[in-house]
Order: sequence, then C-alpha cells, then structure tokens
Amino acid sequence: MDPIFDTVVTCLRKVLGRDVPIERETNIVRDLGLDSLQMIEFLLTVEDELQVDLDFEAMDMDSLESVDAFCRFVAGKR
Repeated sequence: MDPIFDTVVTCLRKVLGRDVPIERETNIVRDLGLDSLQMIEFLLTVEDELQVDLDFEAMDMDSLESVDAFCRFVAGKR
C-alpha cells in the first residue's frame, strides 16, 4: 500500500470530477487531460491532503510525466 499514490489518485479523481482508471504510468497531462486550472487545483489539493509545500516554479514537466514520477516528486518534499 502506498499512501502517497492513493492520495494523489484520489486528488486527481476529485479534480476531474469522475472516477477514471489511473495507474502508476498514467501521464497526468496527456492521458488525463488536465487543463491549467485543473492542474493548479490538483496541486493545491495535494498540498492540503499531504501537508507538503510544492514549489510550482521549480516543478518541471518530468514530474508530471507519470503519476509515479509525481509521487516521487512529492515524497522528496516530505
């Protein structure tokens, strides 16, 4: 069980407003189609749920390449 992964998936589904299949290799931008406003909402939700401070300015697209890559990014902020 991976609590960061589970929380990230819950946050993504909340922002998308629907229950979609999300795997570790799912690309957050390409596969889920988050627009810029949804992305901000997602990042703020993750910050609140996991009590981390994500530096949006320092974040690169590699961190959003997959749900797993984003989970590693978040884990590095804890």
